[in-house]
This record gives sequence, C-alpha cells and structure tokens, in this order.
Amino acid sequence: MAKKKHQPPTKIKYDKTHPIVSVRVDQELKKQLDEIREKSGKSVGDILREALKIQAPSVKAAYNRGFNMAKKEYGVWYKCRICGGDLLIHTDEEKKAAGRYMREHGWRHSECLSKYGLS
Repeated sequence: MAKKKHQPPTKIKYDKTHPIVSVRVDQELKKQLDEIREKSGKSVGDILREALKIQAPSVKAAYNRGFNMAKKEYGVWYKCRICGGDLLIHTDEEKKAAGRYMREHGWRHSECLSKYGLS
C-alpha cells in the first residue's frame, strides 16, 4: 500500500475552498482562451468571473421577458374609470371584488349547467 504524500494544513484548507473545475473544449476555443489570457494577462478564473457577470444580466432579462409575457397572457386586466388605462388585478382586495362580482352575476362552471340540469 502506497503512503499518502504529506500535505500542509494550509494546502488542504485551500483545496477545500478552491475546488478544481475541469472542462473539455475544442482546439479553436482553447486557442481563443489562450489568446485572451496572453493579451489581457488575466487568469482563466478572472476570465470566467467576467463572463459570469456578463451572462447574469442576460439571464435576468430572459426571466423578465418570460414573466411579462405570462402577465400579459394570463393576467386579469380592467380599465381605469378615470383615464381608461389598463390595470392588472393584483391586490387581495381587487381579487375579492372580482370574485364577488362574478358570484353576484351568476358566473359558474359551464359543466355545472348540464350536470345539474340548468340552462
């Protein structure tokens, strides 16, 4: 059985807080990465940190686009009685008022009409 090589405690601690990330790339990407490192003098870690900061806003923008599309498609809107502008039912008070209106005006499941013999 081979003996384990002695490592100083600081090396062990560093390895725990700085894990190795390994990734395979094609020759062209490797060449581009090496060129960036040489021209900028930055480490691969620094290049990666910069790329993540660039990507974070695009992820947030994509989330916001999806959220706004869903709000437009599935939100319940009504018109302001003063200016006629669009308002989205958002607060609990608005939701309760919409529910009261629907009950008072006989809104129901379409299936309930046939199920209970109503017209």
